[in-house]
Amino acid sequence: MAKMNCILLAACIVLIAFCGSGYTLRCYHCDNSPMVCRTNSTCLTSEDTCLQIRTGTLRTFSCWKTSQCTVRQIADFFQLDNFEFFCCQHDLCNKGAITGVNKAAFSIVSVMAMLWMLL
Repeated sequence: MAKMNCILLAACIVLIAFCGSGYTLRCYHCDNSPMVCRTNSTCLTSEDTCLQIRTGTLRTFSCWKTSQCTVRQIADFFQLDNFEFFCCQHDLCNKGAITGVNKAAFSIVSVMAMLWMLL
């Protein structure tokens, strides 16, 4: 029975990890907006991440690459000094406030906790 539970848990994790593959990501897209961004666009196939940058009261929302989701690369590209940012990998995930918590990670942990309670 324990082996079956492990197999079920592993299958669920794999499904969650790959459920979004096979389509192009959609992200909010606004430059230096003082308000919440309402415009969204389909990212290029090379862009696998949604990005939000906050500089003071202005926010920039964009498609981005996970490999470039670093302070240095964002600062160089956008010519910024003092900013906060976050990257996420599911549709329209860059709309909310910068919280420091990745919603995808939170979702995976929630599903795993529910499965553990059921087993």
